[in-house]
Amino acid sequence: MKTKTGFIAASLATLVGLAAAVTLYSVGPVRSSDHQDSPSMLSRPGADITDAYVWPGKTPDSVVLALNVHPLIPAGMGRSTYFDPGVMYQFKIDNVGDHMEHLVLQFQAKGVGPGQTIAMYGPAKPNMTGTLSTFVSNAGDAPYNQTTTLPNGVKFFAGPREDPFYFDLSQFFKIVPDRNASYHVHGNSVPAPSATCFRKPGIDFLSANGFNVLSLVVEMPRSMLAPPGGRPGRINVWTSTSVQERGSGAGEYTQIERWGRPAIKEAFQTFDEHDSTNRSAPTSDRTLPRAIKSFMMAQPPFGAGRSEAVANAMVATLIPDEMEADLSASGPARYLAVETNGKSGLPVAVVRAVPVPFIYGIKRALGDPYRHFGGRDPGSPVIDLDLGAIFGSLIPKLGLAPEDGHETPCLTSDNVTPSGKHFTADFPYLGAPR
Repeated sequence: MKTKTGFIAASLATLVGLAAAVTLYSVGPVRSSDHQDSPSMLSRPGADITDAYVWPGKTPDSVVLALNVHPLIPAGMGRSTYFDPGVMYQFKIDNVGDHMEHLVLQFQAKGVGPGQTIAMYGPAKPNMTGTLSTFVSNAGDAPYNQTTTLPNGVKFFAGPREDPFYFDLSQFFKIVPDRNASYHVHGNSVPAPSATCFRKPGIDFLSANGFNVLSLVVEMPRSMLAPPGGRPGRINVWTSTSVQERGSGAGEYTQIERWGRPAIKEAFQTFDEHDSTNRSAPTSDRTLPRAIKSFMMAQPPFGAGRSEAVANAMVATLIPDEMEADLSASGPARYLAVETNGKSGLPVAVVRAVPVPFIYGIKRALGDPYRHFGGRDPGSPVIDLDLGAIFGSLIPKLGLAPEDGHETPCLTSDNVTPSGKHFTADFPYLGAPR
């Protein structure tokens, strides 16, 4: 595809396999998206991370962590899909600021079928750091699809939930039809593009088709994530799935997927690069930062055509690939708010419409009463923030780089909101399976 909008293909690769969801598990592996983003994920959907979240809990001293795995569970099949007992699911948490894990929160399923239980381990200091892990001390077990309060006071849920992510995938495939995996599965020729921009309003593909995931959700006192002898403060969070591989030591699990920020690894990397990032630690991954800068500076249709200053600012904001939150903050979750000193907390529509010189005046006029929690909750507009940074003026408007004049306005939003989701006011907060 040679139109200017063709370069959106690489930047939204995170979702390219969704339209072929009916065929993904019936005809065999399909190379597509973070849903099946590497050979290991293609062969083991139970280890495939779709999303992770960190947001303030219901009480001021609590925090919620959620990890979603096993993508594209069809409507009606959520309650009959179970966790993979051979997988270690893990949150890794840096609470001292060096981007290394100092706490881990781990999970593993026991048994199969509706009688399955899921064990939680930690949060505790890891036995080892990097891409090898062993289980820390057990905190308690939860029955599949039931909320449980563990002996340490943590609320824990492990079971099927509605996929909370939202995106207009159908329109995306009209813009970039060659990313639709179903054509490649069946060997059909790819049609010409039938659209050049996202539509208004957009339609959320996941909600329209009722897809589900398996969710691990915990709500705990923030103090449990504080450094020894200290108070809760800034944390960096990433997640992983690991399995026992041939040649591993006794009880050792080897990382096969790593997930930190939403739609980053998938946005900027080719399929062949994903496995390298998945099997590396955030601090040792050289592939992802190189891919971000390369894509941002490459000319369409192979990149976003941005200036080196904008590309460098993107790398500096997103690397290491860890989501940051401030547990000492009282405000709501605002994706990238810690990294941008709260500027990303402005409504995306405001940031898009207001000229750069006036952004800071608006920020002061609003009198933002919060310190900035950051993190990400299920309603956070991460796709609009990502598209606005890649194709729009978000990076300059956040004061991170000079304006380069290389924006593509109709690609800076998919015009979808989370209105089609069924979030709940009570734990585990994610909507019941469809």
